[in-house]
Amino acid sequence: MSADLTVETDLIRQAAAVLEDASTSFTAGGQASMCSPLHDGSLGPSAVAREVAGAASRRVEQTLEAARLLAERATQTADRLRAAAAAFEAAESAPVRPPR
Repeated sequence: MSADLTVETDLIRQAAAVLEDASTSFTAGGQASMCSPLHDGSLGPSAVAREVAGAASRRVEQTLEAARLLAERATQTADRLRAAAAAFEAAESAPVRPPR
């Protein structure tokens, strides 16, 4: 039994473009990279304020790294989607051979 498969390669390519846009937003941390970094005295002179500033700075660094990794994954996924769309188009345009 055979069935036709309809693949919307234009939609696959649009999804890849959306992922590529998201990747661009996440590269270098997006808007988070525009935040001014906290330093020891930025929240006041107390030990608690310095500790909070240090902890917040570490979290910002972790978040920027996570955003960078997310951007890489989004770019890889976009590339794979484009490759899938191209493969479907190639298969669709290939001559159909009768079964053996």
